[in-house]
Formats: sequence, C-alpha cells, structure tokens
Amino acid sequence: MKKTGAWLATYALEQIGARFTFGIPGVHTTELYDELHNSKQITPVLVTHEGGGAFMADAVSRLSDSIGVLTVVPAAGLTHASSGIGEAFLDGVPMLVISGGPRTDSEHQFQLHQMDTHKFMSGLTKATFHVSSHEQVVPTLFEAYAIATSGEPGPVFVELPVNILLYTGEVSDLPRYVTAPPEPVGFEQEILRAVELLRNA
Repeated sequence: MKKTGAWLATYALEQIGARFTFGIPGVHTTELYDELHNSKQITPVLVTHEGGGAFMADAVSRLSDSIGVLTVVPAAGLTHASSGIGEAFLDGVPMLVISGGPRTDSEHQFQLHQMDTHKFMSGLTKATFHVSSHEQVVPTLFEAYAIATSGEPGPVFVELPVNILLYTGEVSDLPRYVTAPPEPVGFEQEILRAVELLRNA
C-alpha cells in the first residue's frame, strides 16, 4: 500500500497513545500538520515559540498517561526548543521530538535549515533517529517511544525528511503498537530488605 510519511507518522503517534503535539508549522512539517489536523485523537497545539512548546510537551508527560510530542522544523525550530528538551533530559521525562528534515532526494547542498541535527541533539536526548524510507517511519517512531519511556525516561529525537513526509511510498503493513512487558528489576531481595529496615527504624 502507498502512504505519505506524514500519514504514517500520525498513525504511529495514534498507536502509542499521543493526544497532543506542540510546535510551529513550517515548510518542513506542513504535510505532517495537515495529517495531525485530520486526526480524531491528536490535537496539534500551535505555540508562539518552540521553547514554550518543549516545556508544554514536558508537562504532558509529567502530568498525564500520554507522552509529550514536539513537532518542529530543523535548525531554528530545534535550537529554539533545546532548553525544554534539555530540561526533560535532565529530569528523566519522556518526550518525542519530531523534526522535519532536508530533502534526501536532491543532490543540492545548503538546503533551508540544513544542519547536523543529530550531533546537536545527541547531548540532549537518549537517542536520535534519521528515517530514510517510508517503511521505516512507523517502526522508528515505535522504537523511539519505547526508548523514551523505558529505563530512565527521556527525550528521543526523530528526523523525518520533507520528501518522506510529502510523497507517498510503499509500505508492506501497518503494525500495531504492542507494549513490551517491563523488564524485571533484579533487586527484589534488596528492596524487601530495605523495606524491613525502614519498618524497624
């Protein structure tokens, strides 16, 4: 079946239970915002500054059972949002940071907002991903969500090139998100001993 990357990204966000996205639409994310607008589950909240949007996404993760999602353009949008992303990283708050990206179907260099977003985000997130095909959109967002919400939580960055978002591409199926069972902590005896010590203190 053929789907746009924007449709696939919205589908993946619906599957993981996202209810809000925060950001400012731009030329790299117009198609994504069009699809988010059509979602019956997700409300795209338009902000006046990406930094404020990042803190709003942080608050959603802290105060609800849904992950906060930030949707921004690369470079300027991402750098403006970095304070809120860094706050979530330092506080162990899960967040999905989704950015449009320069076209990958063009040989032209120095495209609008072209920068090494992964190097920039590597110190502010648990992981960064670059999607290079339509087939990767849904699994990548599922993996990003799993990383953001497992272990010590934190933000994860996903870059979706504008040509992937805009054009249709072939996908073999539309997987449903299945929550992985939590890994055993492995310190059951130590925890029970600590409880006993606290009771007798």
